[in-house]
Amino acid sequence: MIATVALILGLSLALQSEQTPQDIPAVCRPDVAGQMNVQACADAAPKGSPVRALALINLASQAYLAGQYAKALGFYDEAIPPGMAVTSDIVFHAFRGDTYFHAGRNEAAQEDAGLAWRMLKGEVSASGDPANDMPVDDQLRFEVLIRILPILKDGDPATFAAAKAQVMSLSATDGIALTNRAGLLAKLGDYPAAVADSSAALALSPDEAGVQNNHCFILYQAGRAAEGLPYCEAALATLPQAAPIRHSYARALAATGRCAEAETQIAEARRLDPSAVEYAKPLDCTAR
Repeated sequence: MIATVALILGLSLALQSEQTPQDIPAVCRPDVAGQMNVQACADAAPKGSPVRALALINLASQAYLAGQYAKALGFYDEAIPPGMAVTSDIVFHAFRGDTYFHAGRNEAAQEDAGLAWRMLKGEVSASGDPANDMPVDDQLRFEVLIRILPILKDGDPATFAAAKAQVMSLSATDGIALTNRAGLLAKLGDYPAAVADSSAALALSPDEAGVQNNHCFILYQAGRAAEGLPYCEAALATLPQAAPIRHSYARALAATGRCAEAETQIAEARRLDPSAVEYAKPLDCTAR
């Protein structure tokens, strides 16, 4: 997973005329170490200003990386109201596209994913000059592709095929990359390969809650829910407020006939992340 989130300074917003340096609150200026309090900046900057939009986008990205999709969606929408055209860097469009997809806003997700793909191919420049764009190495390419590929699957078949071929040509050897690729393969319906990658990730990071949760859900998708339950339970013990873990646990419980427990878990997932269309789907459960 991309570990750091920097201000997206290349963002082109049609919100207001450009601000002069004097218009930017002091709290929004990086300190000598290049650090800043993004929340404080968002609180201090005038509503509708480009600098506040940038701060909100960074808050959205932080929430997205923490799996807090509802929170991320709120920040993205406040920063750039729905329907407003914007061209920024590739990470922004991958993150926001995946957030939209999670919330069932598929048309907007397709727009972001398509733009991110064209940026990967060098057809679109975020800055207006490709020489000034964010450099794309294999790690960044992989991180972008695993987020946009499930979205592209419902679009142009040729684009999806090209993007899938590219992501599968990239190596995945560390635990995070293996976990991410396993999740992608599961979304694409290749469950044997997904279980293999997830098992390899678990061997490298047996106590990582995110890896445990992914393994639980992938085993559920592969028709092996009973095997997955202990991994969901271990992940939930570490991160009890994580909606994705509650959702995984609910699905695995339902698949094993533990309906009352499953309904409790899915209700909590919905409470923690009301934006997720996947969590709103009814559980298919027959008590055993």
